[in-house]
Amino acid sequence: MVAWMMAASAVTGSGALSLGVLLARRLLQYRDSRSAEESASEAVPKITMERYRPMARLFDDQDLQFLASRPGYRREMGARLRRSRRRVFRMYLAELSSDFHRLHAAARRIVADAPEQHADMVGMLMHQEVTFWRVLFGIEVRLALDWAGLGSVDARGLLEIVEQLRRAVAATQLGPQSLMA
Repeated sequence: MVAWMMAASAVTGSGALSLGVLLARRLLQYRDSRSAEESASEAVPKITMERYRPMARLFDDQDLQFLASRPGYRREMGARLRRSRRRVFRMYLAELSSDFHRLHAAARRIVADAPEQHADMVGMLMHQEVTFWRVLFGIEVRLALDWAGLGSVDARGLLEIVEQLRRAVAATQLGPQSLMA
């Protein structure tokens, strides 16, 4: 009995470790891969959140239900649709992550150029980055569960974080050049 329990613990532990490694690899893909010079020379980015609106509909069950109601439907068709939607969703996540990193870099430049004027942004920037990665991790966990047919995926929290940062950067009158005037 003890050997069986030890074997079950080993299998469970290795499964959890494998899932952790997979999630870590996924999260590393969302790092900003652009060079430091390119990011530093960029003006305050113009980002519209409208382009991310389709993310909310990608995991809507209505499309799957409609597909299942059609003659000739097979389970693998639904599985293929969900797999394609996860791939598209991750493309959106990569773009959203890139936009977040561009906004965060712009906000850091603003704080560096006028630290006393924007001292309140330092804590907000640290909090935004930690929250962004925490929510992104949660989304990746839910995407993994969706692959197994469990749970649902919702990107609204991540979109709200990016929108808050976008508004904070816009509130600083669009960057360091306006602070010098």
